[in-house]
Amino acid sequence: MESSLDPSEHRRTLEVAEAAPYVGMPPSPWWVPPAFGGWFAAYLGSFAFWRESEILFILAMVVLTGGVGAFLGWYSRRHGALPVPGRGNPPPEIRGEYRRYAVGVLVIVGAVAAVWWWAGLLVACLAAFVLVTAGLSLYQVRYERAAATVRERLA
Repeated sequence: MESSLDPSEHRRTLEVAEAAPYVGMPPSPWWVPPAFGGWFAAYLGSFAFWRESEILFILAMVVLTGGVGAFLGWYSRRHGALPVPGRGNPPPEIRGEYRRYAVGVLVIVGAVAAVWWWAGLLVACLAAFVLVTAGLSLYQVRYERAAATVRERLA
């Protein structure tokens, strides 16, 4: 069976199919950034148990790991499949957002570590909550804007 599409139409069809997992996702619920901010603050806060009780520290890590695992399972089922940075071939607009996300993660980790060093664990937990929530919110807005640009380009 021969195709009636010319090569440029084939390429465009492939581009649209390749971009679909990156631009066809429903938006995340509003509570996802503060939930992740809270999770990171709790993760950091669990280090308060480090010297007090190894059992409590391990229990906190197990509970937090189980919680994030359950969330990611639910989130993956909600979206069908999640694009993973570093895998696949995302559109250039999305690749740029992935790079900015990676830089943002490094900046936030460095800032939280510096706050922990200078101001202590409690302040670092608050900083982690605020910075992760704000950073993830910004990432979601920028990602959606990039996805809209891709959808418009491929329409």
